[in-house]
Amino acid sequence: MSTASGSDNPGGSDPAWRDTCRRRLIEPLRGLLDGGLAPRPLAWALAVGALVGCMPLAWGTSLLCLGAALLLRLNPLAAQIGNFAAWPLQLVLAYPYLRLGAAWFGPVAPAASGQANLLQTLVMANGAALGVWTLTAPLLMPLFYAAGRLLVGKIGPRKP
Repeated sequence: MSTASGSDNPGGSDPAWRDTCRRRLIEPLRGLLDGGLAPRPLAWALAVGALVGCMPLAWGTSLLCLGAALLLRLNPLAAQIGNFAAWPLQLVLAYPYLRLGAAWFGPVAPAASGQANLLQTLVMANGAALGVWTLTAPLLMPLFYAAGRLLVGKIGPRKP
């Protein structure tokens, strides 16, 4: 008998979610390791991708991630995998970044009327959130690198 979430698993983990993580995260990373990419550069690429991926932007993190990977000479696929894996974190951190941006850089006055004023208000609030992200990024990078090293160590290359 299935539960409300559609899972027959009494442990609570959804098999579809596990399958998606395996297909979109673990298998490509294992393929990169099997293809000869060393664990340390793979962990750095994952960390950079995750750092860019948690940026409080509603657009463009994939392009920015690609640009950062190419600029830093990291594996672009590994960086995009880190970017993809960080989207839940981007959603979780968006509100705190907006609130901290208002606290640190001053509140953004609400738009008086019209679409141009609304757009200006959104751009100003997002700019303050990006300022907070820029200030917190050096603190997040070692955490993302440690998580990347842990993940790469867990999946490791396949033994023949």
